[in-house]
Amino acid sequence: MHSPEEKEKELKHLLTAQPFDTPQGQDEVLKRRIRQAEAYVELENGIAVLSDFLHGKGHILSGSFGRLVGIAQSPVTIDSAFEDEIFGCIPPDDLLERHVMELHYYRFTQTLAPDRRKDYHGVCQVRFRLTDGSLVPVLHRTCYLECLPNGSVWLGLCLYTPCGNAEGQHPVPPQIIDYATGRTIPTDDYGRLGRQLLSPRETEVLALLAQGYSSKQIADRLCIATNTVHRHRQNILTALQVSNTAMAVQIAIRLNLI
Repeated sequence: MHSPEEKEKELKHLLTAQPFDTPQGQDEVLKRRIRQAEAYVELENGIAVLSDFLHGKGHILSGSFGRLVGIAQSPVTIDSAFEDEIFGCIPPDDLLERHVMELHYYRFTQTLAPDRRKDYHGVCQVRFRLTDGSLVPVLHRTCYLECLPNGSVWLGLCLYTPCGNAEGQHPVPPQIIDYATGRTIPTDDYGRLGRQLLSPRETEVLALLAQGYSSKQIADRLCIATNTVHRHRQNILTALQVSNTAMAVQIAIRLNLI
């Protein structure tokens, strides 16, 4: 299985390595989106994170629920487009599920026109650990509010809302929903996109790594140079946005790449 850290690194790379143009009226657009996040927090007492991938900033806004997980100040601007403080409240298995869902969501939205992406939300259920040590179910939603004309994601919004599922009730499965129509996107529609991340040779190398083969053994088995295997391994880490092979294997299994 991959680790949340590897999945998180993959996600961060995809979003921060985009080619950015300077959006028109960016200050006013940003202020308007922050006001919308504030309205959500005021209404639902949850946590909203507005991620500015262009400037590498995050705006965290929280209601009463935020205080229960140790987020007292609101709003706060951080020097990261990712809510690491909030990620630390989520158990590793749940965090991995959240990152995998958003990777699918990112890949899927890349197939849409930029002005249509905000209609689609990635949704899953995670648990938050409160300051008293207890765990509560939380509905997580992510959407890309502002995309640039070249297709790059500028502003993304993550919402965390306590959902109070009763014990034994089935959690909300990871899914992508078109909020303009209420339609849930079939898994096959975006699952196949993940299989395009790696070349056939990279997939072959990763499958052998998953079986415990060393770079030299893979080189001998595939009749290629060891340096070529090293290059494939680096390409794999870059494509999956992870820092080591173990994480790459975990993510590849989760995305049905191997």
